[in-house]
Amino acid sequence: MRTLLLAAALVALSAACTTSSDSDGGESAASCANEVTYQNRTYAGTQSAKITTGEKLGAATRAPCDDTPNDDEDGRTEPATTTAYAVEGVDPDIAIWVEDASDDVLFVTAESGKELPPEVRKLIHGS
Repeated sequence: MRTLLLAAALVALSAACTTSSDSDGGESAASCANEVTYQNRTYAGTQSAKITTGEKLGAATRAPCDDTPNDDEDGRTEPATTTAYAVEGVDPDIAIWVEDASDDVLFVTAESGKELPPEVRKLIHGS
């Protein structure tokens, strides 16, 4: 059961690239992952219930997003800096919120083999 819960949580947290076909039948293009790096940890964005931000933590980095090669108009070709904030009731080693995200996006780091703490599951599932 624990493995199943962890697998379900990782699927929910996954901000992996998705693909979409071009209308002219060409190659599929990947969409950028919603990830940030803060203090050498990578956090994936996931929809959440209402969160309350805490103290300002410092600089976080968004990876470059250039999902169409040779097209400089489609995204960031350089990493972008944003500001990370603590989320009330959650250790920043586990989850943060970033300044340029919407109010309902929580950034969570998933350590392999570890179950998400109850406070994070509550933020994601709202119960």
